[in-house]
Amino acid sequence: MKRLLFRLCSAGLLVLPLAVPAPAAVPIANTGYITAPALVSAGMTGVLACVPAQAGATYLWTVSGGTIPGVREDAAVVWNAGAAGTATLQCAVTLSGVTTDYTQAVPVQAPVPVTSGGYGSGLGADDLANTVLGGPELNRASYRFQALHGGILRGVRVFFIWSTQKAGYQAGEGGTIRVDLEADSGLPDHLPTGQPLATVTYGNIISQNVNYPELVFPQAPTLTGGAYYHLVFSNVDPQPKTNFISLDSLYCDAQVFARQPSVNDASAAVLLSSDGGRWSTRQGFTPILELDYSSGSSQGFGYVEVWSTNPKLVSGNAQVREAFTVSGLPRPFTRIRVRLRRVAGASPLTVRVEEADGTLIEQGTVPASQVLAGVSTWVAISFPLSQTLAPGVAYHLVLSAPADTEYSAYPLRKGLDKGFSDYAAFADGHAEYTTTGAGGWTGWDMWGTPDLKTGDLQFLFVP
Repeated sequence: MKRLLFRLCSAGLLVLPLAVPAPAAVPIANTGYITAPALVSAGMTGVLACVPAQAGATYLWTVSGGTIPGVREDAAVVWNAGAAGTATLQCAVTLSGVTTDYTQAVPVQAPVPVTSGGYGSGLGADDLANTVLGGPELNRASYRFQALHGGILRGVRVFFIWSTQKAGYQAGEGGTIRVDLEADSGLPDHLPTGQPLATVTYGNIISQNVNYPELVFPQAPTLTGGAYYHLVFSNVDPQPKTNFISLDSLYCDAQVFARQPSVNDASAAVLLSSDGGRWSTRQGFTPILELDYSSGSSQGFGYVEVWSTNPKLVSGNAQVREAFTVSGLPRPFTRIRVRLRRVAGASPLTVRVEEADGTLIEQGTVPASQVLAGVSTWVAISFPLSQTLAPGVAYHLVLSAPADTEYSAYPLRKGLDKGFSDYAAFADGHAEYTTTGAGGWTGWDMWGTPDLKTGDLQFLFVP
């Protein structure tokens, strides 16, 4: 899995590469390309795009399939997406009298509907991405969530990340992080109020060498079921610019709403404030977070890796599936959502639900035109009749395609062995693949380890 340090033009934090000096006799109008989301939703506002900033250069932005409501003459621009289709960004960069035009096409899709009460992993991600706490920008982060339960919140589990090999994740001893539980403003932008309801402080993070600690509130707060709250992370070290650590989150290359099909955007978001400034949403980010209640209930998102560096093809004898045995209540469904991308070809994707012995439960196809090439996205298949997955029965959700077409899928790795509970990840099954057709199924391989049972496809059964 590749590791994201800073996303260029990510909401709330703009990190631009240093300009490359041009030889005096051959001025260079631009040293890079347009950085923009891989996919956006129709009608989305406040989308960020940028080119590398260069001293003395001028920038002129235009967009078709969208609008630019503000300044058009900076290295970064905020634009609004239009209807579903394609938005084409253009930036004319002029330096020393030489103009170079850069172009980037961004697919625009209809918003992803949110389903509550679905069954499956229910999350999509392409990578992990960190948010520095403190550091040169004096960042603070907020994990916004909606309480699914009313009652006493004992503590929270998060993912701190650092690296002694790569710069930017941390410096010094990591600082001391204060975590404040705050109420939500109740306004449409859903920002923290700034008034702590409970506080826990965590220091010596690197020396403790625990990436996934459970932080227990000394005075446990009581949450109201259905209400929105924020966990605000601040670096209170005396020298936070040189003694800092990072939070890790799930990241989607597609910046769409809803960010996840199983939860609305207000209920799961990462916010950022730099240098004491206004809070802004980090587009594409989903918190890695578990909330633990004194009652024994938990909620959250307990996936800690994305195996996008080892995708598996879906083509001919090459297939992928989720193998699972239903626990708890019966699980009715009329639709299935899966997240993947198209690599090549125009034949449809087949989605099959079967019992473990191969008995067909339901099957249908998704036209290739509905599966984007080059970026993973959610697609859905609906069935005319409702079916029910029965408790205690083993099933397979199988994805296949003809040999003339290739799709690509990869799992999320659940953190059940890192302390996250069954409530925070799909505990009923795991992702598998085969390259030989009906036989030869095995768990995913990653980091040189074969037949892993800790990954889940990105999927959701919808009632």
